[in-house]
Amino acid sequence: MADAAPRRIDWASAVVEDGTLEVELTGASSKEWSARFERVRALLETPHSGWGEVHLAKRRLRVEGLQEGAEEALRHFLESAVIEANSGLEESAEPDREAAAPADPDPAAERDRRMTEAFRSFASERREPVR
Repeated sequence: MADAAPRRIDWASAVVEDGTLEVELTGASSKEWSARFERVRALLETPHSGWGEVHLAKRRLRVEGLQEGAEEALRHFLESAVIEANSGLEESAEPDREAAAPADPDPAAERDRRMTEAFRSFASERREPVR
């Protein structure tokens, strides 16, 4: 297990539709990691109005009720939970890149497009984990 790639959020895969963020996770999935993530998520979660439920699937995170302007705070929350769940694992995963579907011209779709771009911009930034 020590040689498995740690989980990372692939911000380049982020898509926001109808105020729901879906973003892929890279690295090895396991029941142990998922349980650790859920415990950390519950510990870090504080009252906020920027987003709703956070759901973990094997290869992705889904966040409902996302409000425009909450991108940076949500990024910090999700990255913190992933880093803590990864604690003790070696880093070596490279994120997959997926092309985004063209945005619709309606206002809600335009809002989703802006939030998608904000999340994807995180992919070009490399931050050192805070320990």
